[in-house]
Amino acid sequence: MSGSRVICAIVRWAARVMAALLAAGFVAFVLGEPEGPLDFITPREWAGMVFLLVAIAAMLLAWKWEFPAALVSLLALGAFAGVVHVRQYASLIVAATPNLLFLLDWKLRHPHRSPVEKMG
Repeated sequence: MSGSRVICAIVRWAARVMAALLAAGFVAFVLGEPEGPLDFITPREWAGMVFLLVAIAAMLLAWKWEFPAALVSLLALGAFAGVVHVRQYASLIVAATPNLLFLLDWKLRHPHRSPVEKMG
């Protein structure tokens, strides 16, 4: 296996493992929430949960469709941060990392030639 193929495999699997761990953490968080009336949850919090669910689902879909799913996940994370007013940007960076790795994986496997290279 060539060096570039090894790097691609490492990036791909790092993205997948991180996405799976984040999804498992999200599921644990949702299942661990106390039962009872949900009346106290504000519409803004519901919207944040929907955006976070979309971000996690798209992260898992990025296993198959790296580029579009990673973009959707990043957009949903941005919307989540805006709606919920996230102050801990470190947690957003951690949540965005698998998507950035999926985009890097896609770029490494789909190199695009520049217009100058196409002419030569």
